[in-house]
Amino acid sequence: MKNLKLLDNLVKICVDSAERYRRAAADVGKEKLVQFFEQQEAARRRDADELNLERKRLGGESEQPGGESGSIGGFIDRAAMDLSVVMSKGDTGVVEWCRQDALDVIDEYDKALCKDLPPPTRTMLERHLAANRATLAALEKVLKPYGHPRS
Repeated sequence: MKNLKLLDNLVKICVDSAERYRRAAADVGKEKLVQFFEQQEAARRRDADELNLERKRLGGESEQPGGESGSIGGFIDRAAMDLSVVMSKGDTGVVEWCRQDALDVIDEYDKALCKDLPPPTRTMLERHLAANRATLAALEKVLKPYGHPRS
């Protein structure tokens, strides 16, 4: 049962992250960033879908209730990101926001991987974590021309 709660949390995190990337794609001006953010949105939605399948395999409901909408905190964070763009932080601010999201997602996956998990679940989470680390590296690379990440 505790593994289902862990997976529920990760589903919410992936949905929140996907929504953040969807908003980011709408908020930036550079086409390469739009494409990158759209790819990240799709990847996080795939992760959420895969986590939901794993929940079902472990005996949970086929989809986490509320899994499509994410969390209240995620909604508030996305609204703050939109406000940040309005306050003219521009593309760099959006990239930094997504960079922080990647750090937060990585932290949650690291915590999850400290738990006793069935081997298939652990392998899936390790794969998701590696993809999020690659995303973080790509975001930091985008920020290099602007100096460095500000956080």
